[in-house]
Amino acid sequence: MQNNPDNNEVYYSGGFSENTSHPAFPRRVTACELRAATKRGSRSVTSSSFPHVVSGNPESGAWMPVFAGMTGRSLIQRRQPGNHRNLFIPFLVLFLSVLAILTPRLSWAAPEQEIKLATLAPENSSLMRIFNEMNDELLKVTDGRLGFKMYAGFVLGNEADVLRKLRIGLVNAATFTNTALTDINPDLRVLQVPFLFNNYEEVDDVLTKIQESLINGFAKRGFEVLGFPELGFIYFMSKQPIADLNDLKGKKVWAQADAPMAKAFVDSVGVSTVAITAPDVLMALQTNLVDVVYNSPYYALVTQWYTQVKYLTDLPLSYIGACLLMDKKTYDRLPKDLQQTLKKVTSKYVGLLVKKTRQDNGEALKAMLNRGVQKVVPTEAQARGFRDLSSKVVEGLGPQILPKDFLAEVKAELSTYRASHQ
Repeated sequence: MQNNPDNNEVYYSGGFSENTSHPAFPRRVTACELRAATKRGSRSVTSSSFPHVVSGNPESGAWMPVFAGMTGRSLIQRRQPGNHRNLFIPFLVLFLSVLAILTPRLSWAAPEQEIKLATLAPENSSLMRIFNEMNDELLKVTDGRLGFKMYAGFVLGNEADVLRKLRIGLVNAATFTNTALTDINPDLRVLQVPFLFNNYEEVDDVLTKIQESLINGFAKRGFEVLGFPELGFIYFMSKQPIADLNDLKGKKVWAQADAPMAKAFVDSVGVSTVAITAPDVLMALQTNLVDVVYNSPYYALVTQWYTQVKYLTDLPLSYIGACLLMDKKTYDRLPKDLQQTLKKVTSKYVGLLVKKTRQDNGEALKAMLNRGVQKVVPTEAQARGFRDLSSKVVEGLGPQILPKDFLAEVKAELSTYRASHQ
């Protein structure tokens, strides 16, 4: 809570945003309202009078919840002669509360060199907290010479919008899913071949061996790679159980336009496809416009898709990776020591992002199963049917869509790994 000396008003928030500790839409309480509340049966204003009292500058947006949920104690008491001790306690609590909130995060002035970074991670999400921690560490180890200015969520538009802004210099770096980058680096399509990977161990081994090739491909096109986060594996989710190819026939299957490899596979089955954008899928499921969709468990959970499906096929359809890219000209202008530090810090935190994403997907899958979605586990013969059809689809794609040399390299690395882990 804060008195405004210009108009004798007190600021407070009437509520909190979901999943965030910051108040939403603060309004002002006049001194008259405060006095009226004080007269209602007592000489003090408690937390029940104004349930979410906050401190901070309302103009700057630096709001912090204080005293929320306290009852039975006066938050503000009318000044009375000899009542100074009663005033001391709440203001001491206020000071300690603000101190506790501010202490964990370091406060830095604007860095000497600032990288404008766009990410699709929602504000106040666990993933965005990792990005913020990455910025804190970068500022710390460079003594404030280098840091990020973050643009979270879809504040700058979708991936196509952000990519355009990166190309013209409105932002300096951004995270993208591989599906948004395949026109820049077609090699990424190889990693999305349906049923190519069986588990994350295979993904990690192959990525370690081919990442230099991917980095060089982006460098030729004017981008510096700062790391490879991911969305993870996507799975079929459906209204009826899907255990083999025959189960797909006669179904209305969503065709995601920006996932060309998965779309090519679905088209090859001979089913009826419905091409709509991801935000429209929930309504399509509710109105029975589609029967089968595919995405990561975490995405299905947060978008509520899982409420409209009954089954999840426990066979990874495709792996969807991601890239943290930076404009190469901006990167090259950094001093060598800052380039090295930037790579070291981003590598560390991209690793944490991957770990957290996999954890979130695992927990989301458990939550879906606990809420009634059933897991369908194909037999080995049924799984082989999916993989054989995928191989036929890949063979029919031209090199302008799927780089065959890079595909052969990835398959060779994958065969070597599987031979050593039988």
